[in-house]
Amino acid sequence: MFDRPIEVLRYRDSRDEYGDRSKELVPVASLVAQRTESGGRENLYAGRIVHENEVAYTIRYRSGIEAGMLVRDEGRLLRISSVHEEGRRWRLHLLTTKSDAEDTD
Repeated sequence: MFDRPIEVLRYRDSRDEYGDRSKELVPVASLVAQRTESGGRENLYAGRIVHENEVAYTIRYRSGIEAGMLVRDEGRLLRISSVHEEGRRWRLHLLTTKSDAEDTD
């Protein structure tokens, strides 16, 4: 069931020796999850069709994981939009959105 290695990350604000602020990604946890991808939808943004899919990661319960953190799955970063607890400290569902609008490198 839990067969997909993922990493949960968060941004941390830091200052360099000159006082300039910067953000760096800090690992929160390395976990094994079950990935579920629901049906997608197409949106029209600025004359371009964008495909979006909701991706849910089910993990064993772990405290400290919040919305706004990031999931790294096979090198791709997905922002956690919401976290839902199943049972009393049994499992967590991390909901993210995968979009091809972010693939414009």
